[in-house]
Amino acid sequence: MANQYKLFNRASNDHLADFFQCNRESAIKELYNAYYKQLITLANGILHDRCLAEDVVQNTFITIWDKRASLPVPINLKGYLVVCVKRKAYDAIKKEKKRMEQPMPDYEDERMGAMRQRGIEDKEIYNGILKAMKCIPPKQRKVFEQRYLHDLSSREIMANSQLSAQTIRNHMHTCIRIMRKKLKHHYS
Repeated sequence: MANQYKLFNRASNDHLADFFQCNRESAIKELYNAYYKQLITLANGILHDRCLAEDVVQNTFITIWDKRASLPVPINLKGYLVVCVKRKAYDAIKKEKKRMEQPMPDYEDERMGAMRQRGIEDKEIYNGILKAMKCIPPKQRKVFEQRYLHDLSSREIMANSQLSAQTIRNHMHTCIRIMRKKLKHHYS
């Protein structure tokens, strides 16, 4: 294992220069595969949310790939990735804090008809669902509403929002996790 790590560190420096200078996709894939688990662990330690940690790490690699032409070649690759992930994780915390401080739109009038059509008549459960929906971040909430309130398929959501299938799955996973957590007391 230690030999593989040393071998990778030597190889990664060569691939790093190649990645930044020649735009080789295989180099970024190797970097992703080599550091992904470590970076997930780091981000999860900061965020305490595995899904969000995965999003942060993926977004870090996407940003690096998108800006590869203008980025300087870092001397310490692992340190560079750690700093990037930490910054994105702290930005995610700030974004969540800011989102929680903003007033949420009132769903009472707009969503009542759609919820009743789905057979939810119990006022207590309905109010619990509304409260839980207010805890879902706006982008994820929009996907959730399209899927469950407007009965759109994943393909239709992809066409409407230009989101990838994986992003829609990630958003739905986040929404369902939040809804389960918030509605747990209704079903226990």
